[in-house]
Amino acid sequence: MIEIRIFSLKMGMKNPFKIAHGTYDYRENVFIQINRNGRIGYGEAPIVPYYGISAEDVKKDLQNCVNLQTIESLELMLNGQSGGKNPSCRYPVSLSALQSALASIGQQSSISRDQLLLQTSMTLAYDDNIDNMIEGAQDSGFHCFKVKAGIPGDVERIRGIKNELPDSIIRVDANQGWTFQEAQVKIAELEDIGVELIEEPIAGAAEELETLARNTRIPIILDESVQNDSQLNNFLIHAPHIAGIVVKIAKTGGPCETLALIHKARNAGLKVMLSCMVESSVGVSAALPLAPLCDWIDLDGPLLLADDPFSGIIYDNERPLLQEQGITPSIKVEKLLSSIAVIRLED
Repeated sequence: MIEIRIFSLKMGMKNPFKIAHGTYDYRENVFIQINRNGRIGYGEAPIVPYYGISAEDVKKDLQNCVNLQTIESLELMLNGQSGGKNPSCRYPVSLSALQSALASIGQQSSISRDQLLLQTSMTLAYDDNIDNMIEGAQDSGFHCFKVKAGIPGDVERIRGIKNELPDSIIRVDANQGWTFQEAQVKIAELEDIGVELIEEPIAGAAEELETLARNTRIPIILDESVQNDSQLNNFLIHAPHIAGIVVKIAKTGGPCETLALIHKARNAGLKVMLSCMVESSVGVSAALPLAPLCDWIDLDGPLLLADDPFSGIIYDNERPLLQEQGITPSIKVEKLLSSIAVIRLED
């Protein structure tokens, strides 16, 4: 028998999360728990407000998807024999949560300290007072930081941080917050500062992104613009100077689809960053097995939360690792689970 529970949790941010699209004090993500004869797995569907999909939308999608399944179809996904595909899921985040929960049942162990050599970046919380951002960076124990751009005064803020922390690595994420003309000016300024890379500078056409990438020595990598295979193909043709892509299992539709996208990008000579949205330990643990295949990782989701509702991810020398006991829900989540309606699939 398989028992399935679907629920959402509001997770407060440790600091207001300010990006080009707005400022957020919390995120409400959707979770799925799958219990297969006592073996339990969790999946997470992060809800991004500016994507236009609500937590209720995703819960209904997951419920509809699960109700169309049989024990046999879920067993195929659990054993990796379906390629992770499931046309009954409407949203990629729904399929990602389902696939991740099944994968965590089928593979209880994660990568070891010896297998993961990459250190994650940590997103610096935006603050009107740059001294607070610098202090946050110094107190974090990290040396590689993602700084959000597309916000007034962004380049000056990045310059100030780099001046105070000259040995730090700065990655800039504009979240499509610049116009093409702004990007040309700001990228030139960032070259003088010495940043490692720039994510998604504009929401422009491939030809505009190609112009930006061709005229700078800073690697330009794409996140929002590349969510699937066909979008990647478009940029390979029309923006050959793009240096790489950002993959997230939630936007691609789960670990299986993300693995295929990594291989395609690699074969095309692109670099790959494995990243996450604002997610708990559940979402990051599902992405971790893909980390050794990538050039950079940005898996700081649990660090952005005031109180992660799950435990299991630790940060050892700036590397995210899954503890031996795996993902464990908090007491608050355990109580919530006891009150949630169960979907049962009988053998």
